[in-house]
Amino acid sequence: MTIGSAFLRRRSAALLAAAAALAVYAWPRIIVRLLGPASPWSSYLYQYGMGLIVFLAGIGVILRSGACRPGRGRDRFWLVILFAGFVFFAALHALWIIAALRMPYLGNCP
Repeated sequence: MTIGSAFLRRRSAALLAAAAALAVYAWPRIIVRLLGPASPWSSYLYQYGMGLIVFLAGIGVILRSGACRPGRGRDRFWLVILFAGFVFFAALHALWIIAALRMPYLGNCP
């Protein structure tokens, strides 16, 4: 590794960290401004938005370290399982929110 490539790697890591910090600061404020603090979708979008950032960062670490190589054995299968699991739980949570908002409880229907 040359000195120039080490500098670029450090600089890109610093830019990525700054972008992540900005996203952590700005994302909740954008959601609350658009939907309001009382909306059940505000917490959902915050949870799965931040979760997606952390999830993709973890996948990036896994791929860069070589722990998972999509062309090797069943690694592609497990990578698809990870993504499918994230989408499955996000969709299931969204369905629960929709059901809670749409189904009347004890006859009280808006």
